[in-house]
Amino acid sequence: MSPIATFKHPWQVRFVDTDASGFAHFSSYVKMMEETEYAFLRSRGLSVVLHDQRGILGFPRLSASMQIHQPLRFEQQVEVRLSLFEIDGKKIVYDFEIVTDDNVAAVTGTFVVAFCRFPVSEPPYAVLIPADVEAALTALK
Repeated sequence: MSPIATFKHPWQVRFVDTDASGFAHFSSYVKMMEETEYAFLRSRGLSVVLHDQRGILGFPRLSASMQIHQPLRFEQQVEVRLSLFEIDGKKIVYDFEIVTDDNVAAVTGTFVVAFCRFPVSEPPYAVLIPADVEAALTALK
């Protein structure tokens, strides 16, 4: 299946990303993927937090998965590749690859996000992705 949209984001493994072994901690890979998602949204003129006349909208996680194939080390240069594979009314599916400079997929993962409204005094709830948001996400770039 071909992705609907793709995005690449360079990253250098920071000291704060590592644990006592000198390898990136598993939680850092999730942060790398999340930061790439945010950069993708910004590149499309969007943000993780959106506003309309009725209030705040956003993209909370429904699920996240990750497989570490090769641990990364401090100061290693990588490229985080995002592929948007599905937009289905209220949810979005992103696949990620964290790729080393020799083009090895060190980490792969998937985020499933909902598009939600965040009322002030109620729990968030999923809403249909507006046409303008979907158009921004799927535009050829």
